Amino acid sequence: MKESKNILALVAAFLIFGVGIVGAQEYAPGEIIVKIKPGASSAALSGLVAPGTLTSAPVSKSTGAMLVKLGDGISVTKAVALLSSDASIVYAVPNWKEYATLVPNDPQQGSQWAWNKIDAYAAWDLQTGDASIAVNIIDTGIDTDHPDLVGNIWTNALEAAGTTGVDDDGNGYVDDIHGWNAVANNGSPEDDNSHGSHCAGTIGAVTNNAVGVAGVNWASSLVACKFLDAAGSGWDYDAIECVDYIIATKNAGSADIRVSSNSWGGGGFSKAMKDAIQEANDAGILWVNAAGNDYGSNNDCLGSGAYPSALNVDGIISVAATTSSDGLAGFSNIGPSTVDIGAPGASILSTVKDGNYDWYDGTSMACPHVAGVAALTLVQNPALSLTQLREAILCTGDPISALNNKTRTGMRLNAFGAVSAATSGATCGDRDSDGFPDYADNCPYDANSDQADSDGDGIGDACEPTDCGGCF
Repeated sequence: MKESKNILALVAAFLIFGVGIVGAQEYAPGEIIVKIKPGASSAALSGLVAPGTLTSAPVSKSTGAMLVKLGDGISVTKAVALLSSDASIVYAVPNWKEYATLVPNDPQQGSQWAWNKIDAYAAWDLQTGDASIAVNIIDTGIDTDHPDLVGNIWTNALEAAGTTGVDDDGNGYVDDIHGWNAVANNGSPEDDNSHGSHCAGTIGAVTNNAVGVAGVNWASSLVACKFLDAAGSGWDYDAIECVDYIIATKNAGSADIRVSSNSWGGGGFSKAMKDAIQEANDAGILWVNAAGNDYGSNNDCLGSGAYPSALNVDGIISVAATTSSDGLAGFSNIGPSTVDIGAPGASILSTVKDGNYDWYDGTSMACPHVAGVAALTLVQNPALSLTQLREAILCTGDPISALNNKTRTGMRLNAFGAVSAATSGATCGDRDSDGFPDYADNCPYDANSDQADSDGDGIGDACEPTDCGGCF
C-alpha cells in the first residue's frame, strides 16, 4: 500500500510540474526549494545535486527551506517528482518566478468594477498594451483633447507633418490627422455627443498617469471615425465610408488597425453593410459590435435591432451586456446563435467629451471591453490570425449562468484568459459535442453536426426560432 501511494505521488507530481511554464507560471531552471525533516538526511536528494551542494545551500532562517542547485542534466520536473515520494522530505517545489502585481494609479480606477470582474489586473501583469496596435472606434467621434485620452490618440504622422489640403499619406483622405468625419466629410472627428469618447476610454484611456480612469490598454493608438452625429444617429452609407477609411488607412501603412469597435445598430438587414464588414475582415480587422439594447429581444429573430451585430460574417464578435454581479443586464439583447459573449455594460465609468467622466449603461459599453481586450491580446502576440484572435476571446471567458442559452458561448469576457491564450492557444468548448466549438457553432445547444443552414443566416436549421412573436 505504501508503494502504491508513492507511485500516485510521482504521477501527481508529474501532472502538476510537467512543464516549465504552467499558464503564466514560470520557474527557474536547475533550481528547487527543498525542506528536509529535522534530523533527517535524503539519499535521493544527494543523488540529484552536485557534490558539496547541500552543505553550502542557502537556508531560510524562518522556514528551514533551502535553495538547491540541481546537477547537470537533472530537470526540475524530475527532481520534484522523485523527492515528493521521499519520506525524509517535507516538500520539494520549483523556484517559481513571480511578477509585480500592477495596479494603476489612476484615481478613479477603483470605481471601474469591470477590471476585477474580467481579471484585468492579472492580464496587466502579462501585458499593458502598446501603440503599435491601432484600434478604430466607429462612433460619434472622440474628444481628442481629453486629458485622459490625448496621449493615446492616433496621429497620422505624414498628415501631421504634411501640407494642409493635401493627401500626404495617399490613403484617399485629406488632413486626416486623428481620423475621419464621415458626417462632415473632413478630417475632424471631434465628439459632439460623448458616446464615442466613452467607448474610447474603456478601450484605451491613458493609464497609470495619476489622472481619471484606466483603460484596457494603458498605451494604445485610438483611430476615430465619426458617422454618428451630435444626436447619436447616422446613416449606413457613412458607416460604410468609415469602413472604407480604416481599410485604406491600414493599407497605406499609416496605422496598423487590427480591431474596430462598433457600439451601434438598429437598422435593417443590409447587404452593403455586410459586404463592408466582410471587406474589413478580409483586411485583417476584427469587427466587435454591440448586440443592442432592446430589453431581452432575441437577435436570432433577426429583427432590426439585431443588425449589424447579427450579420452572418465570421469575423464579427457580438457582445451582450452583463452586470457587476454577473447577471445579464435587463436592457441587453440576447441570441443563442447570434450573440457571442457577454462583457460588463452596466454602470460603466469612462471618459466623455469636454474632458469629463460619466457612468453609462448599454451593450455599447460592453462592446469596447471586448475590443480593448482584443487589442491587448494582439499586442501580446501580433502574429495571431483573425480566427485565432476570436478563439482567444471566445474560448477563454468565464461561464456564467445568466448567459447560458442566451449567448453562443455562455461566457463573460476574461481578459487574462484571452491574453494568456495569445501565446499558449485557446481551449474551446463544444457543449453539444457536434464537433464544432461553441464560438463557431450555428446551433450551440443542439447537436447539428452538418451545420445545415438553408437560408444562410448563420442560425442552423435545427435552431431557427419557431416563435419570434414579440421579439421586435
